[in-house]
Amino acid sequence: MEYPVFICDDDASQVARVSQIIKSAEVILSDEETVKFNLVEQAASYAEAAAFLKANPLDGGIYILDIELGKSVSKDNGFDLAEQIKRQDERAQIIFFTTHDDLSIITFRRRLGPIDYIVKTDDLDVLKKRLTKTLEVAIYQLSKFNVMKEMTFSYKVGRNIRNVNIDNIYYIKTTQTPHKLQLVLKDGQREFFGFISKIAKENPMLVKISQSCIINPKNLENVDTKNYKVEFANGDEQYYSRSVAKEMKDLIKQYNLKNASEVSKFNGLFKH
Repeated sequence: MEYPVFICDDDASQVARVSQIIKSAEVILSDEETVKFNLVEQAASYAEAAAFLKANPLDGGIYILDIELGKSVSKDNGFDLAEQIKRQDERAQIIFFTTHDDLSIITFRRRLGPIDYIVKTDDLDVLKKRLTKTLEVAIYQLSKFNVMKEMTFSYKVGRNIRNVNIDNIYYIKTTQTPHKLQLVLKDGQREFFGFISKIAKENPMLVKISQSCIINPKNLENVDTKNYKVEFANGDEQYYSRSVAKEMKDLIKQYNLKNASEVSKFNGLFKH
């Protein structure tokens, strides 16, 4: 797995040490899965870092930030940069470097939620152990976030974001109103504006079966390959496109579903 890393520190020697440790951490943390840290950029000032991240926003990045940019905790420091990062990257993993160990109250008040504060030291071994452990925590947090995101479907109603568990979804289909979609759940229905193709792309656990419908295959009751339709546990039926016929047969095997047309054929033979 590859993780983008961004470093902002005005101490060139510190950046060199951190970069060296990051490389060695790849080997240490590569166990069942190969870990690669991709150093996308390093900056020496708030302005330089802010400009780069605005033009090149990261998703699920690891950010190693010096709090005292310019040798002081004044305006345009590591805290300010972290606030911008949090607005851009909801999965951001922030690691603060500092010459002080008493700045945690500031991050608490500003709700920055870093995964660690590391006090700068010239002891390379101490720094290596601490940063490697912190990078391991970052990887764990990102993997946990990814699992939660996969299991959650989010949609917007007005200015509000609504979240539902993917397992609670039967299907999402278009309505007669342009761009208005109907979300059919185990416990009811919702309507919101969106695009079927975009939702399918952003939610890999859902399957697009036609230009007008996305389904949760986990909640299928059976598939009728003769009539090109699927049935859900609540009795609802939706038709699927002939172009996805092969994919539907794969779903039958993957989820051990009943094939309604095969059951009908078998019953006909049994009666004779």
